Amino acid sequence: MDFEVVGDAEVAVALARADAALDDLIAAVADWDPASGDEAMAWVRAAERLGRRGHALALAVQDRVDRSGVHKGDGHASARVMVRHGANLSKAEALRRQRAVRMGRDLPAVAAAHAEGRLGVPQVERIARVHANSRVADDLALVDAEVARAAVVLPFDEFDAALADWERLTDEDGAGDRAARAAATRDHRMHRGFDGSWRTEGSSPGVAGQAVYDVWQRQVQREWERDWAEARARLGDAATAADLIRTDAQRRHDAHEVCMLRGDLVVDDRNPVPVSARTVTDLVVDQVTFERAVARLFGRDPGPDPRLVTWWDDILDALGPQPDPSQTAADDPAGPAPDGGLSAVGRLVGFRCGTVDGDPLDPTEVAVATLIGQVRRVVSGADGVVLDMGRAVRCFTGARQLAVRLSHRSCVWTGCDVPSSECQCDHLASFNGPTQGRTHPGNGAPACGRHNRMKEQGYDVVRDARGRWHVFRPDGTEIT
Repeated sequence: MDFEVVGDAEVAVALARADAALDDLIAAVADWDPASGDEAMAWVRAAERLGRRGHALALAVQDRVDRSGVHKGDGHASARVMVRHGANLSKAEALRRQRAVRMGRDLPAVAAAHAEGRLGVPQVERIARVHANSRVADDLALVDAEVARAAVVLPFDEFDAALADWERLTDEDGAGDRAARAAATRDHRMHRGFDGSWRTEGSSPGVAGQAVYDVWQRQVQREWERDWAEARARLGDAATAADLIRTDAQRRHDAHEVCMLRGDLVVDDRNPVPVSARTVTDLVVDQVTFERAVARLFGRDPGPDPRLVTWWDDILDALGPQPDPSQTAADDPAGPAPDGGLSAVGRLVGFRCGTVDGDPLDPTEVAVATLIGQVRRVVSGADGVVLDMGRAVRCFTGARQLAVRLSHRSCVWTGCDVPSSECQCDHLASFNGPTQGRTHPGNGAPACGRHNRMKEQGYDVVRDARGRWHVFRPDGTEIT
């Protein structure tokens, strides 16, 4: 590419050097054979940092074009339109960049962290979406530095959850309005095709949709167990998932049909008499949030949530010592802190209102559902349930299992995002090990089947004093 057209000789030379350096790096990667997981991770983070800085450069170019107004001379309606055309972007990508440009003007610390390569593109775009909410934009600008630090340190999923909760508490009326719209526009349709087949579609408010989803997923699991039993009866121990007589898609449909025709009941093919087995949907809400929602139901305004005052400070304190804010990309690794920050954050900040897996729900909707729905309210810190039963019980079941799943929104293995509701609950200190670990939530962790099995191969999962999870290889080194 001819960089002379940029108009500045020094800039043209710098662009040419950067382009040539990338050629060298691409060639080096083509001949590279990773020697270890740590070496591979170092390359991943180095390449990611360069990509982040390139994205920040593109945003800076778009910002300067927008401020200069030169796009108007060629008839472009906006800088976004000009950049979309010049860079051959989709409309969605052009909109994301424009939002990021506007956000960067109000949040200089976030923009600087991105330009240094410390802050990823997904985090920038996530913050920009919140900034686009005019009802919280000014409040977001006031916590610019804190948000930037949290976005750099926290794994993306946990930062996403923390930012979503912050927005919900800052804009409580807006969150309630969205829940009300979802309830008012709820819908379910069935369309018959020309060939006589049917398609279904619809939308549901949060709590009602979660309850229906739980019933359906339970039946999906029953259909899978039925297919697996058939395969084992037919092939014995040689049966694998590839031998199941139905596909996942077919089982999902058949589960939906069963739920619609028979209701949420267990039906045994050998015994046509239905056995009552209602599915209970767990809605997790902290005590303060629940009481504030109840107050609103009775017409009392509880005012701003008191936890907002120290929200980001509490999150950062839960993560321990932070990097020096003056560090540059050369000093600060691009990777996030080890997984698990919000297990401590949830306790310190104290806000939670959603499903077991952490999907957000409107507090007022949850409060109403506890009074009229087939749901179970789980108030964090409730004293009415005995969870620690020592070594009297081998497996995590019932309330103990729920408590373990509430300790983290997903599998605690570094980099794994299998939802907690789909995980197994196992002991951190083995039940049959030297320390004879007890079956109580403090000695449990949610882990997907694959990573739970890897624990038996010498890997070690540890929760530190701040509630953060760490995974160590058999040789004692940590997976970061």
